Amino acid sequence: MYGLCQDAVERVSSLRRNKARQYSREIFNEIVKHLGLGKKDLRGRRVVRYLWRRSWEIARHQVDLEMMEEILVPRINSVSLWLVNDHVWKLVNPTKININGFENIFFTSVAINTHRGWVYLDLEPSKEFYKLLARGFKPTSHAKINRRSRRVIFHLSLEKEVEIYKPGNIKPVDVNENSVATLYEAFALILETDLAETTLGYSYRKKSIQRRNGSDSRETRKAMEKLREGEKKRDYRMKTANMILREAMRMRGVIVIERISGEDIRI
Repeated sequence: MYGLCQDAVERVSSLRRNKARQYSREIFNEIVKHLGLGKKDLRGRRVVRYLWRRSWEIARHQVDLEMMEEILVPRINSVSLWLVNDHVWKLVNPTKININGFENIFFTSVAINTHRGWVYLDLEPSKEFYKLLARGFKPTSHAKINRRSRRVIFHLSLEKEVEIYKPGNIKPVDVNENSVATLYEAFALILETDLAETTLGYSYRKKSIQRRNGSDSRETRKAMEKLREGEKKRDYRMKTANMILREAMRMRGVIVIERISGEDIRI
Protein backbone atom coordinates (compact mmCIF):
# COMPACT_ATOMS: atom_id res chain seq x y z
CA MET A 1 0.00 0.00 0.00
CA TYR A 2 2.79 2.42 0.93
CA GLY A 3 4.86 1.48 -2.13
CA LEU A 4 2.59 3.09 -4.71
CA CYS A 5 2.98 6.78 -3.96
CA GLN A 6 2.15 9.39 -1.37
CA ASP A 7 -1.18 10.15 -3.06
CA ALA A 8 -2.30 6.53 -2.70
CA VAL A 9 -1.30 6.50 1.00
CA GLU A 10 -3.34 9.65 1.63
CA ARG A 11 -6.37 8.16 -0.13
CA VAL A 12 -6.17 4.95 1.97
CA SER A 13 -5.78 6.96 5.17
CA SER A 14 -8.73 9.16 4.21
CA LEU A 15 -10.93 6.11 3.56
CA ARG A 16 -9.91 4.58 6.89
CA ARG A 17 -10.62 7.80 8.76
CA ASN A 18 -14.00 8.43 7.11
CA LYS A 19 -15.21 4.86 7.69
CA ALA A 20 -14.11 5.00 11.33
CA ARG A 21 -15.98 8.28 11.78
CA GLN A 22 -19.13 6.73 10.28
CA TYR A 23 -18.91 3.60 12.44
CA SER A 24 -18.19 5.62 15.58
CA ARG A 25 -21.51 7.46 15.30
CA GLU A 26 -23.41 4.18 14.96
CA ILE A 27 -21.51 2.58 17.85
CA PHE A 28 -22.10 5.64 20.06
CA ASN A 29 -25.86 5.43 19.50
CA GLU A 30 -25.82 1.69 20.23
CA ILE A 31 -23.88 2.21 23.48
CA VAL A 32 -26.32 4.93 24.61
CA LYS A 33 -29.30 2.64 23.90
CA HIS A 34 -27.64 -0.34 25.59
CA LEU A 35 -26.90 1.61 28.77
CA GLY A 36 -30.32 3.30 28.73
CA LEU A 37 -28.92 6.82 29.01
CA GLY A 38 -31.21 9.80 28.54
CA LYS A 39 -30.66 13.44 27.68
CA LYS A 40 -30.01 14.35 31.31
CA ASP A 41 -27.28 11.73 31.56
CA LEU A 42 -25.55 13.04 28.40
CA ARG A 43 -25.25 16.58 29.73
CA GLY A 44 -22.00 15.70 31.48
CA ARG A 45 -18.95 16.33 29.32
CA ARG A 46 -16.87 13.61 30.90
CA VAL A 47 -19.45 10.93 30.14
CA VAL A 48 -19.88 12.03 26.52
CA ARG A 49 -16.12 12.26 25.92
CA TYR A 50 -15.55 8.81 27.41
CA LEU A 51 -18.30 7.27 25.26
CA TRP A 52 -17.00 8.96 22.10
CA ARG A 53 -13.46 7.80 22.85
CA ARG A 54 -14.56 4.20 23.35
CA SER A 55 -16.75 4.21 20.24
CA TRP A 56 -13.87 5.68 18.16
CA GLU A 57 -11.47 2.94 19.35
CA ILE A 58 -14.01 0.21 18.56
CA ALA A 59 -14.72 1.74 15.13
CA ARG A 60 -11.01 1.92 14.20
CA HIS A 61 -10.52 -1.69 15.26
CA GLN A 62 -13.50 -2.76 13.16
CA VAL A 63 -12.19 -0.87 10.09
CA ASP A 64 -8.75 -2.48 10.48
CA LEU A 65 -10.33 -5.95 10.60
CA GLU A 66 -12.39 -5.24 7.48
CA MET A 67 -9.31 -4.02 5.60
CA MET A 68 -7.27 -7.04 6.68
CA GLU A 69 -10.04 -9.43 5.52
CA GLU A 70 -10.37 -7.38 2.28
CA ILE A 71 -14.00 -6.57 3.00
CA LEU A 72 -13.21 -2.86 2.78
CA VAL A 73 -10.96 -2.29 -0.24
CA PRO A 74 -9.88 1.27 -1.19
CA ARG A 75 -10.36 2.33 -4.80
CA ILE A 76 -7.53 4.41 -6.22
CA ASN A 77 -8.44 6.21 -9.43
CA SER A 78 -5.17 8.07 -10.08
CA VAL A 79 -1.57 7.13 -9.34
CA SER A 80 1.60 9.07 -10.22
CA LEU A 81 5.02 7.46 -10.53
CA TRP A 82 8.33 9.17 -11.24
CA LEU A 83 10.88 7.35 -13.42
CA VAL A 84 14.16 9.06 -12.59
CA ASN A 85 16.81 7.09 -14.50
CA ASP A 86 17.39 4.59 -17.30
CA HIS A 87 17.41 1.61 -14.93
CA VAL A 88 13.70 1.99 -14.24
CA TRP A 89 12.52 2.39 -17.84
CA LYS A 90 13.93 2.11 -21.37
CA LEU A 91 12.98 2.72 -24.98
CA VAL A 92 11.79 -0.16 -27.14
CA ASN A 93 13.11 -0.33 -30.72
CA PRO A 94 14.19 3.34 -31.05
CA THR A 95 14.99 4.58 -34.55
CA LYS A 96 17.27 7.44 -35.53
CA ILE A 97 15.66 10.10 -37.68
CA ASN A 98 16.76 13.38 -39.25
CA ILE A 99 14.26 16.26 -39.08
CA ASN A 100 15.20 19.72 -40.31
CA GLY A 101 18.87 18.88 -39.98
CA PHE A 102 18.55 17.62 -36.37
CA GLU A 103 19.45 14.01 -35.58
CA ASN A 104 16.97 12.63 -33.08
CA ILE A 105 15.44 9.44 -31.69
CA PHE A 106 11.86 8.38 -32.42
CA PHE A 107 9.97 5.68 -30.50
CA THR A 108 6.38 4.57 -29.95
CA SER A 109 6.76 2.11 -27.04
CA VAL A 110 8.58 1.96 -23.71
CA ALA A 111 9.32 -0.73 -21.11
CA ILE A 112 9.01 -0.13 -17.35
CA ASN A 113 10.85 -2.24 -14.77
CA THR A 114 8.48 -3.46 -12.02
CA HIS A 115 8.59 -6.14 -9.32
CA ARG A 116 6.94 -8.50 -11.83
CA GLY A 117 9.45 -7.80 -14.58
CA TRP A 118 9.43 -5.52 -17.59
CA VAL A 119 6.02 -4.13 -18.58
CA TYR A 120 5.68 -2.85 -22.15
CA LEU A 121 3.50 0.13 -23.04
CA ASP A 122 2.51 1.28 -26.54
CA LEU A 123 2.37 5.06 -26.78
CA GLU A 124 0.29 7.41 -28.90
CA PRO A 125 2.45 10.55 -29.26
CA SER A 126 0.71 13.90 -29.46
CA LYS A 127 1.25 16.55 -32.10
CA GLU A 128 3.26 18.64 -29.67
CA PHE A 129 5.75 15.77 -29.28
CA TYR A 130 6.41 15.74 -33.04
CA LYS A 131 6.77 19.52 -33.10
CA LEU A 132 9.36 19.45 -30.32
CA LEU A 133 11.33 16.71 -32.08
CA ALA A 134 11.35 18.80 -35.25
CA ARG A 135 12.75 21.75 -33.26
CA GLY A 136 15.71 19.70 -32.02
CA PHE A 137 14.51 18.64 -28.56
CA LYS A 138 15.83 15.26 -27.37
CA PRO A 139 14.30 12.93 -24.71
CA THR A 140 16.01 12.63 -21.33
CA SER A 141 16.03 9.89 -18.71
CA HIS A 142 13.38 11.60 -16.54
CA ALA A 143 9.76 10.57 -17.07
CA LYS A 144 6.46 10.36 -15.20
CA ILE A 145 3.42 8.08 -15.42
CA ASN A 146 -0.11 9.09 -14.47
CA ARG A 147 -2.90 6.54 -14.24
CA ARG A 148 -6.35 8.11 -14.46
CA SER A 149 -9.26 5.68 -14.41
CA ARG A 150 -8.52 3.48 -17.45
CA ARG A 151 -5.92 5.70 -19.11
CA VAL A 152 -2.15 5.71 -18.64
CA ILE A 153 -0.46 9.02 -19.49
CA PHE A 154 3.31 9.00 -20.07
CA HIS A 155 5.03 12.36 -19.45
CA LEU A 156 8.49 12.71 -20.97
CA SER A 157 10.97 15.51 -20.33
CA LEU A 158 12.89 16.90 -23.30
CA GLU A 159 16.01 19.02 -23.52
CA LYS A 160 17.77 21.08 -26.16
CA GLU A 161 21.10 22.85 -26.40
CA VAL A 162 20.48 26.48 -27.26
CA GLU A 163 22.73 29.37 -28.13
CA ILE A 164 22.76 32.55 -26.10
CA TYR A 165 20.79 35.19 -27.97
CA LYS A 166 22.89 38.33 -28.21
CA PRO A 167 20.83 41.16 -29.71
CA GLY A 168 22.64 43.61 -31.91
CA ASN A 169 19.83 46.05 -32.75
CA ILE A 170 16.99 47.77 -30.93
CA LYS A 171 13.46 47.57 -32.34
CA PRO A 172 11.10 50.11 -30.70
CA VAL A 173 7.35 49.44 -30.68
CA ASP A 174 4.62 51.96 -29.89
CA VAL A 175 1.12 50.58 -29.25
CA ASN A 176 -1.79 52.93 -29.99
CA GLU A 177 -5.56 52.54 -30.04
CA ASN A 178 -5.95 51.69 -33.73
CA SER A 179 -2.37 50.99 -34.82
CA VAL A 180 1.06 49.75 -33.82
CA ALA A 181 4.13 51.76 -34.85
CA THR A 182 7.51 50.07 -35.22
CA LEU A 183 10.81 50.48 -37.05
CA TYR A 184 11.56 48.45 -40.17
CA GLU A 185 15.26 48.77 -41.04
CA ALA A 186 15.52 52.58 -41.43
CA PHE A 187 11.84 53.33 -42.03
CA ALA A 188 8.94 53.91 -39.63
CA LEU A 189 6.18 51.35 -40.15
CA ILE A 190 2.56 51.68 -38.95
CA LEU A 191 0.40 48.55 -38.70
CA GLU A 192 -3.31 49.38 -38.59
CA THR A 193 -5.37 47.07 -36.36
CA ASP A 194 -8.73 48.96 -36.23
CA LEU A 195 -9.42 47.61 -32.74
CA ALA A 196 -11.38 50.72 -31.78
CA GLU A 197 -13.81 50.32 -34.69
CA THR A 198 -14.16 46.62 -33.92
CA THR A 199 -14.94 47.40 -30.27
CA LEU A 200 -17.56 50.00 -31.25
CA GLY A 201 -19.17 47.56 -33.70
CA TYR A 202 -19.49 44.91 -31.02
CA SER A 203 -20.84 47.49 -28.58
CA TYR A 204 -23.65 48.44 -30.99
CA ARG A 205 -24.49 44.77 -31.58
CA LYS A 206 -24.62 44.08 -27.86
CA LYS A 207 -26.97 47.00 -27.26
CA SER A 208 -29.34 45.82 -30.00
CA ILE A 209 -29.32 42.24 -28.64
CA GLN A 210 -30.00 43.41 -25.08
CA ARG A 211 -32.76 45.73 -26.27
CA ARG A 212 -34.43 42.85 -28.14
CA ASN A 213 -34.00 39.96 -25.65
CA GLY A 214 -33.28 41.65 -22.33
CA SER A 215 -30.03 42.23 -20.46
CA ASP A 216 -29.84 38.89 -18.62
CA SER A 217 -31.66 36.19 -20.56
CA ARG A 218 -30.65 32.89 -22.07
CA GLU A 219 -31.08 34.15 -25.64
CA THR A 220 -28.85 37.14 -24.88
CA ARG A 221 -26.05 34.97 -23.47
CA LYS A 222 -26.15 32.64 -26.48
CA ALA A 223 -26.05 35.57 -28.90
CA MET A 224 -23.11 37.11 -27.00
CA GLU A 225 -21.16 33.86 -27.25
CA LYS A 226 -21.69 33.70 -31.01
CA LEU A 227 -20.14 37.14 -31.46
CA ARG A 228 -16.69 35.81 -30.38
CA GLU A 229 -15.38 39.29 -29.69
CA GLY A 230 -12.50 38.17 -27.48
CA GLU A 231 -11.22 35.61 -29.98
CA LYS A 232 -11.13 38.10 -32.86
CA LYS A 233 -9.35 40.74 -30.80
CA ARG A 234 -6.84 38.17 -29.60
CA ASP A 235 -6.30 37.10 -33.21
CA TYR A 236 -5.47 40.69 -34.23
CA ARG A 237 -3.00 41.09 -31.37
CA MET A 238 -1.29 37.72 -31.94
CA LYS A 239 -0.84 38.31 -35.68
CA THR A 240 0.63 41.76 -35.12
CA ALA A 241 2.98 40.52 -32.39
CA ASN A 242 4.05 37.59 -34.57
CA MET A 243 5.00 39.89 -37.46
CA ILE A 244 7.05 42.16 -35.20
CA LEU A 245 8.76 39.22 -33.45
CA ARG A 246 9.76 37.50 -36.70
CA GLU A 247 11.29 40.70 -38.02
CA ALA A 248 13.18 41.28 -34.75
CA MET A 249 14.58 37.73 -34.81
CA ARG A 250 15.66 38.14 -38.42
CA MET A 251 17.58 41.31 -37.51
CA ARG A 252 18.78 39.78 -34.20
CA GLY A 253 17.31 42.70 -32.33
CA VAL A 254 15.58 43.30 -29.01
CA ILE A 255 12.03 44.68 -28.77
CA VAL A 256 11.52 47.75 -26.58
CA ILE A 257 8.00 48.88 -25.64
CA GLU A 258 6.66 51.40 -23.17
CA ARG A 259 5.17 50.26 -19.89
CA ILE A 260 2.43 52.49 -18.52
CA SER A 261 1.47 51.83 -14.89
CA GLY A 262 -0.74 54.50 -13.39
CA GLU A 263 1.05 57.86 -13.60
CA ASP A 264 4.51 56.31 -14.03
CA ILE A 265 5.81 55.76 -17.55
CA ARG A 266 8.76 53.43 -17.86
CA ILE A 267 10.76 52.46 -20.92
